Amino acid sequence: MKKIIFLSLTCIICLALIESDSKFLTRQCAYALEDTPLIDMRNKIFQESKMLKSVTLDSKDIILLNSLRNTCITTATQLDAYFSMIAIFNTIKKEARTQEAMDYLVNWLELIKKTNSVNISTLKAINETLEPKTKLYTEKLKSYFIELESQVKTEINKVSLIKKSIKRR
Repeated sequence: MKKIIFLSLTCIICLALIESDSKFLTRQCAYALEDTPLIDMRNKIFQESKMLKSVTLDSKDIILLNSLRNTCITTATQLDAYFSMIAIFNTIKKEARTQEAMDYLVNWLELIKKTNSVNISTLKAINETLEPKTKLYTEKLKSYFIELESQVKTEINKVSLIKKSIKRR
């Protein structure tokens, strides 16, 4: 329960920072990575946060739903930051790309992976809800985060291949 409260407070702060202009973030992400399934996953998770926002006030599980929503916002924010890094990386000429730039990308993906693992384990630990629909939201988010986990692993492999090609030069 302490973890959920801590995550909630952390996410509320993040929410305050990004809630103001979600349309801008979506356009920015689409520009940064047009062909990655991570964008679709980010949008699914962000849409789920909007759904959770709309049902939170009418629910008996208000604290849990708010925590789930904040988890979604945090994940979307992390993915947005990654997309921004990729956009910056794509502006660098191939000859000027460095090992350090690739390290930043891989490290950020590893951070997303760790956060996602915490999210999955937290969702698996939720046993009691007051309402059946809360359990449905929990299961839906768990499936999204499991899917995100595999997509992040794939992305790490892609970036690692680019990193190896830079190392060989």
